[in-house]
Amino acid sequence: MSFEMDASPLSDLAPVSRDSLQHQAKQAIVRSILNGLFMPGERVVETKVAEGLNLSRSTVRAALQTLIQEGLLEQESFRGTIVMPVTVRGAEELETIRESLEQLAVRQAIVHASDAEVAELRARYERALAAAANQDVGLAYHLDLAMHQQIVAMAHHSLLSRHFALIEHKMLLYMAHAGGPHLSAEGFRRQHEDVMEGIANRDEARALKGLDRHFVEATSFLVGMFTNKETTHD
Repeated sequence: MSFEMDASPLSDLAPVSRDSLQHQAKQAIVRSILNGLFMPGERVVETKVAEGLNLSRSTVRAALQTLIQEGLLEQESFRGTIVMPVTVRGAEELETIRESLEQLAVRQAIVHASDAEVAELRARYERALAAAANQDVGLAYHLDLAMHQQIVAMAHHSLLSRHFALIEHKMLLYMAHAGGPHLSAEGFRRQHEDVMEGIANRDEARALKGLDRHFVEATSFLVGMFTNKETTHD
């Protein structure tokens, strides 16, 4: 089952207010990419985006430049700005850097997280598990990300948080275009329960073992799906 989000044209997005125009333009572009309006490898034309959002080209240009710096967009000679392509190699790189960041997050969260933060982590886990059980694919993936965001926040490590934020949109982009079978409630529990319980009980060995299982399975899934896609397109 493919992971689908509601797609809507740029002209249907709510007009951007004059407050933090560049940031809001950036978020509107990100939503359009994740919704499938702009596909991986597709050009993002500054003039069309500016017209769709009813913003100046300079504001949109600044937003696009920020997304290029963050890696969600790329600048290509003779083509201009394009959405980051999704590839087997890209999936491997994304999962390896994500695993390194989350290993640090788990270690730091075990030391620094409050009981209230642990309770919030458990609540996010339960919501994601319920979405997986209901086969709500898009919601399950978003809630999955929300759980991992909570682990990073619990680390109370500002540099870690900034680096993780740089890959969040890439994570969703790869999830959106991977397709494949829905992650079952059993699979979600297998990948996340030990991580959550390990953090909650300040058991680093259990949490890291669970995290390792999570990334072995997640990387195998993503790489397998994009290998199939690349083979099909050859």
